[in-house]
Amino acid sequence: LLSGKMMVNLYDIVSELEGWTEGKGVLMYGSNGSFCSGGDLETVSKILDPELGGQMRDFMQDVTRRLHNLPLVSLALVQGKALGGGAELTTACDFRLMTESACIGFVQIKMGVSPGWGGGSRIVNLIGRKTALDLLTSGRLVLADEAKDLQLSDGTLPENDALLKAYDWLERRTIGSVAAIHAVKSTVIIAENSNIEESLRHEQKVFKTVWGSPAQQDALGKNIKHK
Repeated sequence: LLSGKMMVNLYDIVSELEGWTEGKGVLMYGSNGSFCSGGDLETVSKILDPELGGQMRDFMQDVTRRLHNLPLVSLALVQGKALGGGAELTTACDFRLMTESACIGFVQIKMGVSPGWGGGSRIVNLIGRKTALDLLTSGRLVLADEAKDLQLSDGTLPENDALLKAYDWLERRTIGSVAAIHAVKSTVIIAENSNIEESLRHEQKVFKTVWGSPAQQDALGKNIKHK
């Protein structure tokens, strides 16, 4: 469960990651075999006033937006349950992997509320309007196999060594230089949030920053593209 203190801790971690100039990837996972079951009920009960709830919503929406826009490749490893706000957190990552017994549930509807941390918008982009509406209005739990079919998950891992396998999976998506990874990620972010003309201009800009770089010259020297 995500308490107020944990929300602030997440804010601090994301702020630190934004300044991690040498980083390429980040793996988000829960402790004790469970990803996150959403907001702590004790915390929620203290902010039932719409004004206070709105402040919490804005705070967490900002945190998840910044997590989504990190120059790093982000991966959520879902073990156990990712419910409510926990499900929204998974959508803020670029990729999601689930263990065989894991589930994701946008259960906010069962609590009489709607998603407020940005997950309601991102889930539509991930799996489409109709399927997103089904999950958001039913609050049903999605198991690993179905999540993969819906493209909500990018793969299923066995329970044993899931964390190690997730690290390996992420490592295969961060093989490039730091500069190249950051350039690719920023291109995807701009394309996601802009019209095509603005996106193309940004792609031109970041391409120039990595063309002729030491990493490219090293790859050319090794003829690495064809191996």
